[in-house]
Amino acid sequence: MKKERGKNFKRESKEQGFILVIGVLIIIFLLLPVLPFLFQLSTDFRLTEKSYKSLAAFSLAEAGVERAIWELNYGDISDWSGDESLRTMTISSFNTSDGNVIGDIEIRVENPGGDNPVVEAAGNVAYVGSLTVTKAARVVLEKSEYHPFDYGIFGDEGVNMNSNAVVDSYDSRNGAYGDTNMGSHGNVGTNATHDGAIDLRSNAQIYGNAISGPETDPEAAITTGPNAYIDGMKLALDAPKELPSISPPEGLSPKGDYFLGGNDLDIINESGEYSSFMIDNNAKVTITADVTLYITGGFSLLSNSQLEIADGVSATIYLGGTFEQNSNTQINNLSMDPTKLAVYGTDTFNSQMIWNSNTQFFGAVYVPRADVLYDSNADFYGSIVGKYLQSISSNARLHYDEALGDVGMGTDSSTYVIRSWQEKL
Repeated sequence: MKKERGKNFKRESKEQGFILVIGVLIIIFLLLPVLPFLFQLSTDFRLTEKSYKSLAAFSLAEAGVERAIWELNYGDISDWSGDESLRTMTISSFNTSDGNVIGDIEIRVENPGGDNPVVEAAGNVAYVGSLTVTKAARVVLEKSEYHPFDYGIFGDEGVNMNSNAVVDSYDSRNGAYGDTNMGSHGNVGTNATHDGAIDLRSNAQIYGNAISGPETDPEAAITTGPNAYIDGMKLALDAPKELPSISPPEGLSPKGDYFLGGNDLDIINESGEYSSFMIDNNAKVTITADVTLYITGGFSLLSNSQLEIADGVSATIYLGGTFEQNSNTQINNLSMDPTKLAVYGTDTFNSQMIWNSNTQFFGAVYVPRADVLYDSNADFYGSIVGKYLQSISSNARLHYDEALGDVGMGTDSSTYVIRSWQEKL
């Protein structure tokens, strides 16, 4: 009996061993087609992880670029390591808001005080062991330009248009005003929010939009007298229009006081800085070359005097003191191209600018700290931006030159913007 049970046990053990072998063989057989898949899955995982790390590294590089631009525009990059030609910063163990470390950022800024700083930023992320994934970006910056002349007329604190005054538009790039070169882009705007911020007296006309300050009811902020007409719409600004300060030109030759006596003639053919500028009765000055004039004190045109800009010549005039224009004076831009004459007011030009001329004017006027009174019945071709346009004279006709919308200028508040961007390999 015992022998029989022993034989059965041996036989069962052999059968179980055989079954185990068969089971193992079956498992191996089943694993054979799966092994390449598992290997591929492992490879894909590694590739996915590396791709993720690469994206994280590149995001760090972009963050480094943004940090450098912010420091240049609003911070103090002089706190960084280096000198005036090269500034560097390393941000170690940059982490997310929940405290997870992403990697390191290395930033270089070449020529940080120049017109075109070059920013290079690299992001480094740990990969396997001591290996890291690095991505870098190289960005060239430039100073942004402010475009002041995007309205026909704009008054920071309000605009008053007297009876029969008209604002419309044209484009000097298409020739003279008139016939088919007449448009309805003569927008009139203000940052003011009080009732009547833009006030159109009887028969005044705007061929464009009338735009009041932010969060205003245009129907209350823009008032119209009998038969006043707005060809476009009454609107409100989404945000205040910035009127940045003007940077006075630097490096001009000092010229002292300029005075031209009555009935005399003179020419100006070079740029300069004047402590005052006066043209006496019946005298005439002709600007014969492209110039920049900066008058730090009083600018005066006495009765019947003329300031003439020769045909084809560009003139830029900066005012830093006062402006006086007596009756029948003329500022003649013989090109009849408003882009050829620009008048800018610095922060110290902050009283009144009164126009008494009854002749045509072609040019752009940006005096953000001064009140403007246009007491002229003649045509004005260009654009006017001032603190408060107190009075646009009855029968005055202002024709906004749409070409001025492309005119930019540097200001004290100019910021750096991206000129070119590339991934650095």
